[in-house]
Amino acid sequence: MHALLALGISLVIVITTFIVLKHYGRVGQEYPTPYVVGQYVDDLDDMDYGNLDLEFVIIDSIYQKNHRGGFILRQDPDSGSLIKNGRKIYLTVTSFVPDNAIVPDLRSLSVRHAISQLENVGLHGGRITIVDDPHHVVLQQKYKGRNVNEGRRLEKGAMIDLVVGRGSGSGMSIAPYLVGMSPTKARSNILSASLNVGAEHYDGITDMSRAIVYKQSPSYTGRAEVAYGTGIELWYCDKSVVAMEELERMKQRHIEDSIRALYEPVTGDDSHDPYELISLDEF
Repeated sequence: MHALLALGISLVIVITTFIVLKHYGRVGQEYPTPYVVGQYVDDLDDMDYGNLDLEFVIIDSIYQKNHRGGFILRQDPDSGSLIKNGRKIYLTVTSFVPDNAIVPDLRSLSVRHAISQLENVGLHGGRITIVDDPHHVVLQQKYKGRNVNEGRRLEKGAMIDLVVGRGSGSGMSIAPYLVGMSPTKARSNILSASLNVGAEHYDGITDMSRAIVYKQSPSYTGRAEVAYGTGIELWYCDKSVVAMEELERMKQRHIEDSIRALYEPVTGDDSHDPYELISLDEF
C-alpha cells in the first residue's frame, strides 16, 4: 500500500509539473516574427502584430545620411522566425546625430593595413589612386579631394581616399572572390587588394541590409591579375534562401577550381606562390 501510494503521488507530481510547464512555457503558441526592417521606430506602435505583444529594444545605432534617425536597419530574431507572445525584438537603427571618428595616420602603411585601421575607427576607404613610387604603401590620405591629417574629427562613415605607390613589383593584384559578400565586406576586400569599387548594380533592392554580391567583373579565377587601381564591377541581389543555396554551390565550385589549380604547373613568368590562390578568409 505504501508503494502504491508513493507511485500515485509521484504520478500526480509529474502530471502537475507538465501542465504547469506547458502553461507558463506557452508550448505550441509560437508565431512568425514580423518584418520591421525598413520601417521607422516611431511607426512601430501603429503596426498590426496580430495576437503578439512584442517589445522592441534598440541595441545599436548607425548614422546614415540617406535616412533620418530611427530607420530600422536590422532585427533579431529575423523575420519568419517562430517566437512566443511577449518576445523582445532587438533592433539596429540609424542614429539621429552623426558620431565622430578620429582620422588615423595611414601614411607608410600597406593598403590592407590602412583599410583595416579606417574600419576600426568607423571610417571607410574611398578611391585608391596609384602613382609611380618604389614603395607600395599609402603616401597620402585625402578627404573630399584635400589632404587630411591624423587627429581630425569626421563623421563616422566618411570615406578617406588613398594615394598609393605602385611599388617595384608588377603592379598587379589578383581579383578577390566577392560572391556572397555584403556590400561593406566586398568593398573592403576590393580596396585591400589595391583595387577600386567600380559600378554597382542593385537590381531593385530596397533593403540594403539584405543585399549580397551575386556577380562580379572581372570574375574570380584564382589567377586572374588586374592592375592596381582597376575597378571591380558588382551586381547585388537579395539574400533569399534560393539565392543563398545557389551562391553556396558557386562558392564550392570556385574552391574546387582553386584547389585543382594548385596541382597544375605554373607557366610563364608568373612568380606567385600557388598557395596564394586561395584565401580562406574570402570564403
